Amino acid sequence: MNMNPPPGRWQALIDKLSGPPPNEAVLATRKGKPFWRRHRIFLVGMLTSLTLVIAPEVVNQLNRVPDPSTLQTLEVRIVRTELTGPHLFVELPDGQRRSMEWPAELGLSRPLPSRAWTDAQRESLPGCLATVQGAPLMLTPTDRFRIWTLDCAEKNISINFDATSKRYAQDLNERLLISLGVLFACSLMNVLVFLREKRGHL
Repeated sequence: MNMNPPPGRWQALIDKLSGPPPNEAVLATRKGKPFWRRHRIFLVGMLTSLTLVIAPEVVNQLNRVPDPSTLQTLEVRIVRTELTGPHLFVELPDGQRRSMEWPAELGLSRPLPSRAWTDAQRESLPGCLATVQGAPLMLTPTDRFRIWTLDCAEKNISINFDATSKRYAQDLNERLLISLGVLFACSLMNVLVFLREKRGHL
């Protein structure tokens, strides 16, 4: 009589993903060691996923489209503009100079051009006395100010909140779907690494 019934479907899948039978010699050397010593590769993978995928997406979601009534209104002189972020360098009435940026994804990738303005608008704005509305970004390593509207009467340029917020909301939703897909793939890889480390194969 068979005293060891065959493993269930999930256990059979786990056994297949875990690789060959446990390497007892390796497991013996790890016995009694703390978790972080027994699963170093798994923890490095988790930390990498947190740094490259989860943390940037959390910051993006916390800096979604704000309530227009909460925006700060500033009078500025535009010193120069850039194709990629930070998109504007401005001078405030008190003489202070600082950078500002249009809504764009926050992450470790190279800054991308903003779709909030056209190339012609960007090139004609330096020297303009403009009114901008925006707010500081949250949880960024440096002090960053995001603008949502810009009005320059002398150049007849007006970029309103409805246009920038709608476009950014679309971009953010698309990024969220991509990030979830990448996170799912990273999680599967991390689980596979954990199972193999648990059997002494990594």
